[in-house]
Amino acid sequence: MAAWMTTLPGETPLDDLSGLKIKGITTRSQLNEVEAKNILKAVIKYLARKPSRIARFTDFKWYLRLHEEMFGEVWDWAGKLRTRNLNLGVNWQQVQPALFTLLGDLPAWGEYGTPIIEQAAMLHHRAVSIHPFMNGNGRWSRMLANVWLKLNDEPPTAWPEETIGSESTVRASYLAAIRNADQGDYCDLINLHINHAHTG
Repeated sequence: MAAWMTTLPGETPLDDLSGLKIKGITTRSQLNEVEAKNILKAVIKYLARKPSRIARFTDFKWYLRLHEEMFGEVWDWAGKLRTRNLNLGVNWQQVQPALFTLLGDLPAWGEYGTPIIEQAAMLHHRAVSIHPFMNGNGRWSRMLANVWLKLNDEPPTAWPEETIGSESTVRASYLAAIRNADQGDYCDLINLHINHAHTG
């Protein structure tokens, strides 16, 4: 692995760059820039106005398509479930069953009267914990939660992606909130969603 691809704590290693579509990238910042441009198109599509359908959240193929829309201009594996184990996430053979379980649980949360902001935090956490893709799982999970918030007339979370993606106190707080959610305590993650809510 190239030195510029040094992995941060809580990050999936990029130990195989063979799927990179854009040639000439030699630094982490260059990779971040082209990924951010790709992701912005998905942000505009899904968050600039209220998305048209809630039904998509029970559509397994849409979960994959969202990841492809976010990263497909940069990586040829975008939108494709991983076929090997990583340092994070469930066993690769359990990825698809775990996603289908999440698809089934989401409407049940509403039936139980779970507040939308709590549903978003749970969706975010469950999705990133599954870690379905080779990379981009955190950003995909945060987008997934934001689309759910937008569909339910709640403000999306304006995550400070640049600081979450680098060593910072924000990243440390975020990872601590994810670890607490691993233990069933969603309070910190819910508070992060609330504190970073985009109300403009």
